[in-house]
Amino acid sequence: MAMEQMIAERGSPGASVAVALEGEIVWSEGFGYADLERGIAVTSETRFGIGSISKSFTMAAVMSLVDDGLLDLDAPVETYLSDFPHAGKGITVRRLAVHQSGLSDRFSTEHRQTTDHFPTIDSAYQNIKNETLESEPGSQTVYATGLYTIIGRVMESVAGLPYLEVMEGRVFEPAGMVGVMPNDPTRKGMKRTQFYVEGEQEGSFELGPPYDPSYKLPGAGFLARAEDMAKFGAALLDAKIVSERARDEMFRTVPLANGEPTEFALGLRLGDFKGSPMIHLPGGGIGISSWLFILSDRDLVVAIVGNVSTAPVGGDAADEIIEAFSQLP
Repeated sequence: MAMEQMIAERGSPGASVAVALEGEIVWSEGFGYADLERGIAVTSETRFGIGSISKSFTMAAVMSLVDDGLLDLDAPVETYLSDFPHAGKGITVRRLAVHQSGLSDRFSTEHRQTTDHFPTIDSAYQNIKNETLESEPGSQTVYATGLYTIIGRVMESVAGLPYLEVMEGRVFEPAGMVGVMPNDPTRKGMKRTQFYVEGEQEGSFELGPPYDPSYKLPGAGFLARAEDMAKFGAALLDAKIVSERARDEMFRTVPLANGEPTEFALGLRLGDFKGSPMIHLPGGGIGISSWLFILSDRDLVVAIVGNVSTAPVGGDAADEIIEAFSQLP
């Protein structure tokens, strides 16, 4: 078994996998340890950090708002946020979502290991909105996580609700994602894994440094079970959280303004698995390795998470699982 081999080879202290086929969870299981020091095993209920897959969740909520006519992806951000300091520059939610806004992501880079807690989306946005404009929006792709906080603030403005309430009502509840919550180190009793980094000796692990990702919650700040991620993909395919039209738009890559193609869709990436189109996104961070795979023509979703920064969750293990479930009758 691919997952057991990954653990045995010390690729990760612990991991979890979930598979949805034709809209139903057909496999959900944990492997290895959530807490090496206390000998606590991973179960299917263990929450892992999911890093950038948070972006996929956020953009599903955005497209739900688009479905309801509350948000236009191509309207300037200042249409919704009067204090946005880059009015008239052509920065839109679509350009932010596919990393073409032209804004620096310096605040996020500098705060990667911060322990500062930002209690609201706005408290982080007030810092991030002042990023410098470094290129013409739409002219190039520069991956940026902290800028998704601007998208979160737009969501609050158009919905008239806090970001987490928007997410709960438009994505988590409809998809049955009962295990999703912010990666908040100030909160206790979360049934989450510890976060590990590689130790000095080969095959060893040690606890990663403490950090608080609240400043980038919409872009990389959630905890989830692998099963929540699989349910999310299944809900997208079944049009439970957004319309088929909105889902199809999420699954399309967005070219640069000059027409040059990119791999980025709305909170997702477009790839290929043995001739089949594959929507996917990796997530990383301190003690975080995660991957979401959506194969629409096979009605298959695979989610794999690990609790060390370098876990090989998107390699041979993923390929073996996708291949095995693709061949089921």
